[in-house]
Formats: sequence, structure tokens, C-alpha cells
Amino acid sequence: MINDRLRFLQLLQLVDKETLHLEQIIHRFFEQQETISLEWLQEKLATATGVDQLESFSAKFSRLQDTLGDKLLPLFLKLSAEPIGTAIENLNRAEKLGLIMDTGQWLGARQLRNFLVHDYIEDLTILLEALEQARIMSVVLINTANAIKHYAQKIGIDKVNNAQTR
Repeated sequence: MINDRLRFLQLLQLVDKETLHLEQIIHRFFEQQETISLEWLQEKLATATGVDQLESFSAKFSRLQDTLGDKLLPLFLKLSAEPIGTAIENLNRAEKLGLIMDTGQWLGARQLRNFLVHDYIEDLTILLEALEQARIMSVVLINTANAIKHYAQKIGIDKVNNAQTR
């Protein structure tokens, strides 16, 4: 149990870092744009910096989604004495606990992650739509990270007792 708690705390720290890095690349890549357009995307992709930012955003979005869904959530459920199951069962449990708003939305984030990471998107209209969805889903991921952190604090699994580590 202690090893699980230590791993959970390590994952919380990792998620904090990944969240910060995702927020930073969102700021740099989207440059406070309320909406993004095809022209904006073409301008971005016309520079090496823009291409690097696109790749960085995709990677950081994917990394946070992976860490939350595949690592942190199952361990959180275990430490919370909640049933652990398949990824979709874990997401359904997280929805019931109020950690996520919509399991379907999270599954969509997983598909979006796969799309951004594994497919080289030639059609800029499709890429534009995927980027807009990923930007929206980034907020969902960040909110999920914060919800898990707050819930962990509420039930006291966000720290390890010194007495327990001896």
C-alpha cells in the first residue's frame, strides 16, 4: 500500500508537470487566439517554429491523456477502495465520482490523441478541427487532473505518513 501511495504521489507530481507544460505550449502555440482559422494554421505551418509547436502540443496533450487515463486514474481508484476494471469501466467510475464530466468525451480524447500522434494529417481542414478539439479537451484533461488531486486530498491519500514509511 505504501508503494502504491508513493507511486501515486510521484504520478501526481508528474501530472502537475505535464499540466504546466501543456498549458505553456497552448499559450505559445495558440497565442491567445479565441478561434483558429485555416489561414492561421497555414501561417503556423509555414515556419519551423510553428511546426515544432504543433508537434509539441500534440505530444504534450497525448502524454497528459496517457498519464491520467492509463496510470493515475487506475491507481487512484485502487487507493480509494474503488473497483478497478477496463479503461472504460474506470472512466465510468470516475464519472460517478465526479472526476470527469462525460466518459464519452474522455473516450473521444483518446481517439483524438491517437489521431494526432499516429496520423500525419495532410488535409489542413481536418487538422484544424482536430486542433480545436484538442484545445478544448486540454481543458478537460487539466480539470480532471485537478479533480483527482482535490479528491485525493479530501480522502487523505495525497500524502504518506512518516510512521507508515518506517
